[in-house]
Amino acid sequence: MKIAFIGGGSVQWTARLVTDMALTPELADAQLVLHDIDADALHLLDLVCKRIIAQAGVRMGITSTLDRREALVGADFVILCVAIGRLPAMRYDLEIAVQVAREMERLCPHAWMLNLTNPMTTICWAVSRASQIRVIGLCHEVSGLRLRLAEILDAPPETIRFDVAGINHLPLILRLRIGQEDGITVIRRWLAEHEALSLVGEHIDDVRDIFHDRMAVKLTLFERLGLLFGSGDRHVAEFVAGFLNPEAGYGERYGLVLTTIEHRELLLNLRRAMQEAYLEGAHYELEKSDEQLAPVMAALSGGPPGEFYVNVPNQGQIENLPLGSVVECSARVNSLGVRPMAMGSLPHPAYAIIAGHVARQEIIVESALSGKPELALQALLTDPLVRDLESAPQMLTEMLAANSQFI
Repeated sequence: MKIAFIGGGSVQWTARLVTDMALTPELADAQLVLHDIDADALHLLDLVCKRIIAQAGVRMGITSTLDRREALVGADFVILCVAIGRLPAMRYDLEIAVQVAREMERLCPHAWMLNLTNPMTTICWAVSRASQIRVIGLCHEVSGLRLRLAEILDAPPETIRFDVAGINHLPLILRLRIGQEDGITVIRRWLAEHEALSLVGEHIDDVRDIFHDRMAVKLTLFERLGLLFGSGDRHVAEFVAGFLNPEAGYGERYGLVLTTIEHRELLLNLRRAMQEAYLEGAHYELEKSDEQLAPVMAALSGGPPGEFYVNVPNQGQIENLPLGSVVECSARVNSLGVRPMAMGSLPHPAYAIIAGHVARQEIIVESALSGKPELALQALLTDPLVRDLESAPQMLTEMLAANSQFI
């Protein structure tokens, strides 16, 4: 088995995902090719991954290359984990994903693309529209909710089960079981003793505090609409007006901390320092993460089948969202492929929130594939977080100018 890791110089993701692969028997003998355009980052992660493989005692082969085509030739799986323009240009850019998919059509047409890159939905939608490549988007937000609910409800994580339907970063928990109980009833019982904002003051004493999910956005929407969304509050707030505005202190009232590029640079430097220390002899226990990537690859390769939360084109699994739009849903994965589970229709309040974003995502995909800036402006003008329509054209002009080298 050959696995191509596009963006293999990632200090955030590569070591974690390679550890998962090394500890997954069905993948432990694979040939892994790391590709990146940053030679220094690629060299560091090449060394880190080789040490992980040695520590795990498996036979996985690790090579690295600056030539993307060399990485793609004959691949069975292609992991897409890129940051276009890196931190200075954190923006929504789909073109490189489509470019990789078109190269895959020539070099490894039967491979699966496993996308970890944001914007998840529009990247997967663009790839499925512009190519014949099979693409699955994998996100860890729902898994994160399981761990958070287990923590606050004092329940073993493995007893919590979801049925999920929606879009990436705004998946709706349609059904929830906690052990033998209906999970929605359990949450209502918890809220009867607490309140939606009760965790706002909860903090972690390090830089990861900016990502800590204090649940206030989700629980407020749950109390008022009866909807439980499956992502961290930082993402849910991006889709619904009223949380990221001056009246709410740009999220502060709900325990949200706005993430700056300086925050991310600090995290990047900390992760790089940890990996350099690992190469210099520091010992870290290898353990599997909660990421779905390795078990999904194992299931597709004939290993244990499983139920996962995936981003794939809608084949009717969510009845009241457009066919062909990319949706996040529960799916069964085995050697025959990905089989989305029938979720029925979204309840009306959820549909009222999600359907507009699906339509906007289609406009974004069309803008990216056609190069028409007027479509990008339409997407911007209809976004619920854009409060001043007069400034939107200037915002778009400045964004396009700042990122012209990537377009």
